[in-house]
Amino acid sequence: MPLVRLSDDEEPAPNLAPMIDVVLVLTIFFMCATKFSGDERKFDLELPQVGAAVTVEGAKPEIVEVEASGSLRLGAEEVAIEDLPTRLAAIRAAKPDMTVMIRGEKTVPHGRMAEIYEACRTAEVRHVAISVQSKSDGRRK
Repeated sequence: MPLVRLSDDEEPAPNLAPMIDVVLVLTIFFMCATKFSGDERKFDLELPQVGAAVTVEGAKPEIVEVEASGSLRLGAEEVAIEDLPTRLAAIRAAKPDMTVMIRGEKTVPHGRMAEIYEACRTAEVRHVAISVQSKSDGRRK
């Protein structure tokens, strides 16, 4: 059976539909696979800025957030300063090598931060870090 040619001036064109499908699937995959750090973005705190900051290495830290008003959150739950050592000790019992990341607004009084450090010491947490923002790039550390 002979092949029929429509015209001599018709150029073959690539079919773009499969390429668009692949790009769409990859876009959806990367949107679903990207893990945004929800703990760092749940609450809008104005962190202090420093000239140089170092990223915390190791496992995901437990985050203690301190608002300017003095209220505390451990993870996503509100917690009283009196209950913080007990809660941290319970977590440390499950994860002995845990790190606590303290995210305090820059207007939090030093006395309130000292109470949180004392709670970490009472709970025998050995790794305590402070979340700050680098002046050079604006990223949280």
